[in-house]
Amino acid sequence: MRTSVADVVRETAAKHGLSVACLLAPSHKRAFAWPRQEAMYRVFTECPHISYPEAGRRLGGRDHTTILHGVKAHCRRNGIEYADAVKMRLSGGVSPYFHQLMAAYGSAMRQAA
Repeated sequence: MRTSVADVVRETAAKHGLSVACLLAPSHKRAFAWPRQEAMYRVFTECPHISYPEAGRRLGGRDHTTILHGVKAHCRRNGIEYADAVKMRLSGGVSPYFHQLMAAYGSAMRQAA
């Protein structure tokens, strides 16, 4: 079953306590931009059938280069190699639960340090 962009946007907004409208708004405030970049990353990895231009249209009418920047920025902030994100995309996408597992793993690693 394919993950939809709408599902990713709703889940990401809820995770960060934002409305969908705030997540998609043009604001550059970190409180909105970082969750939006997370949504861009998730669309990139979970919805391999969606192109950069289409992702941009569905994520607030953004340009495809904005989506590319958002994916790479999220990768840098979370210690993910962009090449690994591309591999996930090319392999048909990841399970939506993958990101929950990675978040739990990162939290456990930070606590152990």
